[in-house]
Amino acid sequence: MFQLPFTRKNTLPFIIVLAVLVPIYLSTLQTIPNGSENYYMIDVGETQIVLNSWGTLHSTGYPLFVMAGNIVVGVLKLVGVSAPAAPGANALIWGLLALTLIYALAVHLTGRPVLAAGMTILFGLARTVWIHNNIAEIYSFGLVFLALLLLIALWKPSPSASTAIAVGGKTSYKRIYWLAFIGGLAVFHHRGLIMVAPALVYAVWPQLTASWRKLPRVLIVSLLLGVLGFVPYAYLVLRAHSGAAWVYGDPGNWNGFWDQFLGREASRFIGPPSSMDGLLANFNTINTVLVTDITVPGIILGLLGLILALRNRARRRAAITLILSGGVAYLFHIALYTDILSALILPILLSLAFGWLFLADAVASYQLPVSGKNQMDDSLGSLSQYVGSLRVALLIVPVIFGIILLAVNQPFIKGLTSDTTGLQTIAMAQETPFGTTLMIDWGPRHFAVGFARDVLHELPNVTLVSHKANFQTILANGRLITPDFTFYNRPVSWWEEQLDAPVYIDAAAPHLVEIKTVRDMASAPLPDGITPVEQAVECTADHINLKVSWGAAQKPDHDLSVFVHLLDAGDKVIAQADESAPVYGWRPLTTWEAGEIVRDVYPLPRLPEGATISFGLYRQLDTGEFENVYVYDIPATCG
Repeated sequence: MFQLPFTRKNTLPFIIVLAVLVPIYLSTLQTIPNGSENYYMIDVGETQIVLNSWGTLHSTGYPLFVMAGNIVVGVLKLVGVSAPAAPGANALIWGLLALTLIYALAVHLTGRPVLAAGMTILFGLARTVWIHNNIAEIYSFGLVFLALLLLIALWKPSPSASTAIAVGGKTSYKRIYWLAFIGGLAVFHHRGLIMVAPALVYAVWPQLTASWRKLPRVLIVSLLLGVLGFVPYAYLVLRAHSGAAWVYGDPGNWNGFWDQFLGREASRFIGPPSSMDGLLANFNTINTVLVTDITVPGIILGLLGLILALRNRARRRAAITLILSGGVAYLFHIALYTDILSALILPILLSLAFGWLFLADAVASYQLPVSGKNQMDDSLGSLSQYVGSLRVALLIVPVIFGIILLAVNQPFIKGLTSDTTGLQTIAMAQETPFGTTLMIDWGPRHFAVGFARDVLHELPNVTLVSHKANFQTILANGRLITPDFTFYNRPVSWWEEQLDAPVYIDAAAPHLVEIKTVRDMASAPLPDGITPVEQAVECTADHINLKVSWGAAQKPDHDLSVFVHLLDAGDKVIAQADESAPVYGWRPLTTWEAGEIVRDVYPLPRLPEGATISFGLYRQLDTGEFENVYVYDIPATCG
């Protein structure tokens, strides 16, 4: 139906696009298990797992993306790309394909490859575009569909096709059928892409209505072609029944499958705001994202370009199509969606980017009026200088804009993709006692440990569960461990609700806490006060752990804090692991009972032999001074 415009004239500018953007993207490509909790990154860790294991994603499942992504990731790993980096590289490949289609459409609409290249580069530097070309997410894949649909819809028919349209020939419906098929794949991939439908209908309206008699058949065929996009959903059922390592929800049964397909868990984000304040909040949220992506001048210039294109008969069809594409997504986001959805942001950004192109094309195309009157020479000369200044600005402004986007977005995106929280969480999980169950809330940290377990196979003896697990069953069959940071969101009271019993916690390993429903009691009478019944130093490759079993002869009537200092040979403090209370601050002394044993672990860096650990309990006086109540020493010696 169409041939991409990659002639010798048009190829060089596109090579420049790749030469500019690819190194920039590679500088921020995510190559480690994700650890960031930024809203862009929430699901990245899960996607890293799924694209390495032929698993299934959160609703709506995105099966076409998962199947295509697993193939691409598999090939990338065969040529030496690491398992953590391959999902991000997969996104980059789809993103570059999307930019290729966008460049092709820009050249086709304007015939100006240099301007098309500049617009493509600037669009590629917008934050939402850039980040999704660097991380394991679904949106660069969706952008391919959006660009392809617009390319098909706006491709100018050849003279023979125009003749066929006029007489209602069969070829007039090929464009519609391709849009129906690809549009079905797009919408079944991500429901947000339905927002482009009004724009596509407008673009093909002459072909669609060429013969009203044939319209019912065309619509039925189009519907059947669109429904083919549902076929990939069989993947969810097949993977659930084949025992895939990572399956989200329960798509193996009827209710679970429809929960996934319909995305019921995200329904809380969909619907009109309940008040004008809610509507204003939506308005401010989406506009804040757009301003962050392309700045206020970028938005204004994009809108101006689209408006100018409406006045140009040659550009009007494309301008209205793009206004509908971005405008419907914008209005839906404000009126009916209460969270940030990149699938809706990207069409808006793309429409504004084409506005830049149309504006640049208008400036480049402007011709001065010709006059033979001498008295007009001075005014025409001034106008000529003005137009010349505009054309100089046409070269300078995009460069400055690109530099601004690069300077602002590169550190931000690099900070997200290089966040080592995931690696730190994996290192912590490696300390989990053998044969225990580790609970980490569903989210980036859970995904990082899941990646280490299911993809890297580094945690074969750890059973990983989320906050939705049946903890009573787990405790009935073994030990339950959770990170110390869990208690910020899920305090002891939450655990007691889940277990329907009192809960007592001990440190099980560095920054890992054991959940118990029975107190550990001393087998013999304890000395008065609070004493370390047992104390030992345990060494690993890069740190040492002070293990202390505290015992209280009587129930404490006030709380004390813990100090743990690593001292060199001159008694200088070179490291410390102080806590506001035992068990990483979560087990105050006043929660103890007489005769109870509370186990604690204090990690310290491993240093040369000869160091000493001074530890104990202290309190802060009313004067602000600190008073050590109990002090103990132990050599920091590794066996």
